[in-house]
Amino acid sequence: MEQLALGRKDLFKDLWIEDKWDWTRKYPVIRISFTQVAYQTNGLEFEVHAKHGKIVLLIDEYDKPIIDFLEEKHIETATENQAIMKNFYSCLKDNGHLIHTLLITGISKFPRVSIFSELNHLDDLTLDPNYVNLLGYTQEELEKYFDEHLDFYLTKHNKETKQGLLDKIRLWYNGFSWDGENRVYNPFSILNFFQKNTFANYWFVSGTPTFLLRLMFEKKNYEFENVSFNVNSNNIYDIHKLELIPILFQTGYLTIVEAKDNPFSEMKDYVLNYPNKEVRDSFYDFIINSICFTDGADKKFIERISRGFIENNLDEVEEVIDEMFKDVPHDFYVKQEVVLHCLLHIVFTYVGLQIQSEVHTQKGRLDAIVETKSHVYIFEFKINKTVNEAIKQIRQKEYGLKYAKTKKQLIGIGANYSTKKRCFDKWKRIVIIK
Repeated sequence: MEQLALGRKDLFKDLWIEDKWDWTRKYPVIRISFTQVAYQTNGLEFEVHAKHGKIVLLIDEYDKPIIDFLEEKHIETATENQAIMKNFYSCLKDNGHLIHTLLITGISKFPRVSIFSELNHLDDLTLDPNYVNLLGYTQEELEKYFDEHLDFYLTKHNKETKQGLLDKIRLWYNGFSWDGENRVYNPFSILNFFQKNTFANYWFVSGTPTFLLRLMFEKKNYEFENVSFNVNSNNIYDIHKLELIPILFQTGYLTIVEAKDNPFSEMKDYVLNYPNKEVRDSFYDFIINSICFTDGADKKFIERISRGFIENNLDEVEEVIDEMFKDVPHDFYVKQEVVLHCLLHIVFTYVGLQIQSEVHTQKGRLDAIVETKSHVYIFEFKINKTVNEAIKQIRQKEYGLKYAKTKKQLIGIGANYSTKKRCFDKWKRIVIIK
């Protein structure tokens, strides 16, 4: 946008916009990024207008002065910054006659009443069908503009076919969608991939706020694959009542995979999921590193869990889980079963196991199921109780009935977590007779 406003036609040669822009007109640009501006700034004066005419105003990361303070202990600072930003943006309406173009970008979507109440004529492009392919590379663009890079990769890795390479790139980096039909690639990841010629997680999430973990535990929500999402909830962002799913959607962890008509509304209902392998792995990396490996231990040892299940070596599984929970820091100390379930669900899913958590049956709700080619493992966890109580519940609630027709062997596993010892103090297994 900045280079368009400055009339840099040479930068847009052979691109779609080349013959659709008036290159004879140039505009002064004021570009503000809140990553580089003091958060207490509360006003602007448009001194350039008199000399140069209407300006183009570009504001990046408008929400950073708020999202940087969404931790519970800093929430009052976020509230103060919200009020300052409201005053900041109110001056834009009074000076609208001086502005040719205003573009505001950010991660989160705060309600207009909280920040943009005075600037109520803004056009929100987030879910606008006319702009679904605006940000990101389409499949056609990837194959057209990066063809020589694709060929270079194939030359370097001569065992790959071109179609196989495209499929793998799509799995890793494609999938971002704002309508459930059109999908785009993350430009940052694609450029890094072609520069390094290596499949890796370039979508680095070290800056992900830990309040997301707190929300996961508070909402007892840690399964984010194929979740329902109403578009109206995307407009609800009260910093004192944060909603987990809208935040994950707005920050790019989840994207629209399907759009459905709502019989009671003109608004669409959406199904959300991780966009691709890179984001899914990055998200699990962030959670596991934040909770289980703060001491710098190599998280790859959790892959032993997968081997343990596949080989039916439950001693190995139990040993690794015990090691993992010993590293849980005080901030995430396991006091509730929901935290226990969350951590195990994330770890099991991360290593590729087929897991279901809090599964409803005719007689109750079992804690977790892990299914392999030969076995079904039914878990019941307790906190400060006994493994016998866990096993008794598996038997009395007849959790094995759900798999009455399977030919796989059913194993019931009871485990008790001691908050005093801060570990699982005992495990017990039974073979469930169908």
